Amino acid sequence: MLTLEARTRTVGKANALRREGSVPAIVYGPSIESTPIAIERKAIQRLFAQITRSSRITLSIAGEDETKEMDVFLKVVDYDPVTDEPKHVDFYFPDATHPLKLDVPVKVVGEAKGIKAGGILNVLFNTIPVLGMPADIPHLITIDVSDLDMGEGVHVREIDLGNVEPMLPPERTIVTVIAPRGLTAEEAAAEEEAAAEAEGEEGTAGEQGAAAGAAEETATEGE
Repeated sequence: MLTLEARTRTVGKANALRREGSVPAIVYGPSIESTPIAIERKAIQRLFAQITRSSRITLSIAGEDETKEMDVFLKVVDYDPVTDEPKHVDFYFPDATHPLKLDVPVKVVGEAKGIKAGGILNVLFNTIPVLGMPADIPHLITIDVSDLDMGEGVHVREIDLGNVEPMLPPERTIVTVIAPRGLTAEEAAAEEEAAAEAEGEEGTAGEQGAAAGAAEETATEGE
C-alpha cells in the first residue's frame, strides 16, 4: 500500500495553496467529519502514476497536535482545463467493517493463441464492479489470455477475485478472441493449419534440394 503525506489546511485558501505548489484536497466518509487537507503537487502526480481507482492509499495527515493515518480510496480528481494538473482531490475513507462497491480495472497479459492465428483480442469490460471489505478490494484484476484460441473467451466465473464478489453475472464474457471480419473461427483455424503445412512442405523441399545438391557435388568430384 502506498503512503501519501498531507497536512490539514484552512478552508478558503485554495488558490494560495496552488501557487505554493500544493493541491487542496478533502477526506470524507461515513464515520468521520470531512477534513480539508493539502498535498504537494509533485507527490500527487507521483501517486497517480502508480495507482488505480481501486488502490488503497494510506494518508498520513499532519495536524497541529498529532499526525494520523487513514486508509482511503481516490474518489474524485478535478483537473485544470489548461494545464491538465490536478486542482482538487477527494479521498473517501470507508467504514472498515462494511462492504464497499468499487470498479476494479482489468489488465490483460499474455499473447493469445488465437491472435497468432490472425484473430483480434476484444476486451468487453475494462473494469469489473466488485463488492467486498475495503481491505480485500484488489488493485487490479489480471487476466492471462495466453491459452485462448479463436472464438474462446474468459468469463466472470473463471476469474479468481479472492474475497470479493463480482457484481456481474458469472456467464458474462470479459475478454474474447474474435475472428477477423468476414472470417469464421473455423475458417481462420483452417487457414492457420494450411499455412503450417505449407511451411512444413517448404522446409522438406529445401532439405531435399540441399541433399540433391550435395549428391551432385559428390558425383562430380568422383569424375
